[in-house]
Amino acid sequence: MKKIVLIAQECTAFLHVAPLASVFRKNGVFEPVLVRVLPDERRSEHEALATAFDLSDEIRVIPLEMGTPVAETAALMVEFEKMFKDIKPDFVIPGGHDNASLAGALTAAKISIPVVSLDAGLRSYDRAESKEINRLLIDSVAALHFVSEHSGIYNLMNEGVADEQILFAGNTAIDSLVKLIGQADAAGVLGTHALEPKKFVTALLDMPFSAESAELIGKLLESLAATFTVILLSGIAPEEGLREAFGDVPGLRVIATPNYLDLLQLLKASSFVLTDSAEFESELTVMNVPCLTMRKSTARPSTIEVGTNVLVGSDEQEILERAPVILSGKPATKTLIPEKWDGAAAARVAEVIERAV
Repeated sequence: MKKIVLIAQECTAFLHVAPLASVFRKNGVFEPVLVRVLPDERRSEHEALATAFDLSDEIRVIPLEMGTPVAETAALMVEFEKMFKDIKPDFVIPGGHDNASLAGALTAAKISIPVVSLDAGLRSYDRAESKEINRLLIDSVAALHFVSEHSGIYNLMNEGVADEQILFAGNTAIDSLVKLIGQADAAGVLGTHALEPKKFVTALLDMPFSAESAELIGKLLESLAATFTVILLSGIAPEEGLREAFGDVPGLRVIATPNYLDLLQLLKASSFVLTDSAEFESELTVMNVPCLTMRKSTARPSTIEVGTNVLVGSDEQEILERAPVILSGKPATKTLIPEKWDGAAAARVAEVIERAV
């Protein structure tokens, strides 16, 4: 049987390729080899998510020794070269835009294995963002480009990718959301923290803080917590660091970021989400939860054009003005779900790849 390797490092990448692995396994044309690159401390979280997809026994885990992006990418390229020569896959599909996805794509291209770019053509146009560089490089070596929204088509065409290599399939991460949302609804995080749906705001902070950004976030959290219940989740920043920086804000509750299913329930039940991360823009749009994103750009403009996402940058006044409007239950515009974010994207991707062999 022909083989196809799917690669994920970060959770977001896994959520893109897990539905594909399930579809390929069901169809029987390809034997999917799902590879997850993980540091030891993320093993338990990974196992819970793999179990939710019924993929626990079908994932190859590569241990990750944390280092610089260059060191990680180089070490993973060596590992992938050995793996690809052993497996001899017909295609390699990087699941995201993390360092493992880049390493897999570059290695496959070097040894003449066709690369499939999933979620192709996304551009934030911020070259200081490491994932933007990874997106560009993965797309540059790909033989097929499956885009999740119309902006991807325009971006790839402007970069000279041939029309026949660009296919509009939809967002496979939404396939994961559709599969997991029922399990998330049954999760217990709201009860654990005595929270009522739509009676609280979730703040998800991801980026390391400078003194300037910490001061701004502190002011925002204090202003929001004076009126609303605010749950502050730790992303990259350790929970202890958040408690030290913001723990004395009255009305603010700092909790460790829960497992993915609990996190989905928490986000879905939030009145709105304040974040400096682009990680949950798609899911929040589909769950119809307003999201104020403290960034200057996004690689997913559809979440702004038709969805619930609003870029507020570091504008304290805009955030504080928008929050009461959102909580009033009378948003200024009606939100929609972007085209083909319907839970069937993986099937469309698989159909095209299976026809290509």
